[in-house]
Amino acid sequence: MLIEIINEYLVNRPRDKRRIHCFHPSSLHKSAQYLYRAYFDGNDNQDFDARIYRIFDNGHAVHERLQKYLNDTGVLVEAEVSVENEEYEIVGTCDGIIQIDAKQGVLEIKSINSNGFYSLHEPKPEHQIQLNVYMFCLDIPQGCILYECKDNQELREFYLKQDSNVLDPVLEKIKYVQDCIRRAQVPDED
Repeated sequence: MLIEIINEYLVNRPRDKRRIHCFHPSSLHKSAQYLYRAYFDGNDNQDFDARIYRIFDNGHAVHERLQKYLNDTGVLVEAEVSVENEEYEIVGTCDGIIQIDAKQGVLEIKSINSNGFYSLHEPKPEHQIQLNVYMFCLDIPQGCILYECKDNQELREFYLKQDSNVLDPVLEKIKYVQDCIRRAQVPDED
């Protein structure tokens, strides 16, 4: 009975609509066709089952808890920082700005299951792209991806410097999609 009540609440609760007519850093690892479609519909119109919404909520709770730890220790300068770039029409929110030894960096927090966590030797490529885009937009040339294992709360951190080998292809893809939008032509398969 409680499960049914929770599930019904989750699938029917109001949700914020994802902004359209922009590119979201968390999606920039996807294809040009995906970015083209998402530019117009936000790709936020798909419905998930209640279990997926619980997974999303658990991820948000991990962010809030780790941000609190970092805030309480004086490392977190600001949480949930708006990120925008007019030229590339990028809009998003990074998890925070941290400062260690007078050096600021962009913070990105990810929760991941133990299978993924223990196989990480470097950040996942899509997370590297996301962090590089945030660093570019915020003009902060370094950052950290902080992973928490969902199964046991073990932590792993990766410090990165802005990398043109990661960033430049993403910015080129955005320019290509922007050109396709101007021409009202769906991008070629990629």
